[in-house]
Amino acid sequence: MDAETLQHKPDSAALITGILLAFMLPLGLTVWISHVDISYYDKLFYSRFFYWGTVLILFFYARKIECRPLLIWKESKPSIGFFLLSVLTLYLLFIAAAIISAIPMLFGIRENNAVIKTIAQLLKNHPLFLFFIALTAGVTEEFIFRGYVLTRLSRLFKKPYISVIISSLLFSALHYKYNSLRELIFAFLIGIIFSVYYLKYHNIKAIMLTHFLIDFISMTLAQHFKLK
Repeated sequence: MDAETLQHKPDSAALITGILLAFMLPLGLTVWISHVDISYYDKLFYSRFFYWGTVLILFFYARKIECRPLLIWKESKPSIGFFLLSVLTLYLLFIAAAIISAIPMLFGIRENNAVIKTIAQLLKNHPLFLFFIALTAGVTEEFIFRGYVLTRLSRLFKKPYISVIISSLLFSALHYKYNSLRELIFAFLIGIIFSVYYLKYHNIKAIMLTHFLIDFISMTLAQHFKLK
């Protein structure tokens, strides 16, 4: 870990509080808005701002309480070629994760695609809204779970794999709203993949772009296949 990271060393209580904030804020607000009497379209729209708000709160929490930046790992500056290769590799690993997450279906476990179908229906003929949702997921979820949660867990645990597993479990748990075992497994695997990449290369931009592409392309395809 670089010298800049070690300048300030917040205590464990501050780190744990920050991690809880990162997880509970979007979770609690999403649960709350699910009970508000507005259209599903509005719920989907307004809930996106919960994630941007969480990033903002974590930014100030890191600055004021931890006395450090939100991103404590110095961002690497790879070549364009390596950056594009990273995005391609991460996307191929996403496809592998999607295949693995479908294994329970081979044992007769039926999937509930109702939520995904509803979202796909709402996004049909709304490309700007789709772009906004994919951009929000790609940027904010990576700031929260890789940029903040993973790095703070790495300060609490000496063994990197513990930080990777815990951050991935929290990332997966936030996808409970899909009511899908496949989605939970998939989100966990993606969390593992992204966390390992960030640990090794300290390049959150490649992860953000890949995450955006995953959501944008997947939901675009869902509009054509899951609605038939």
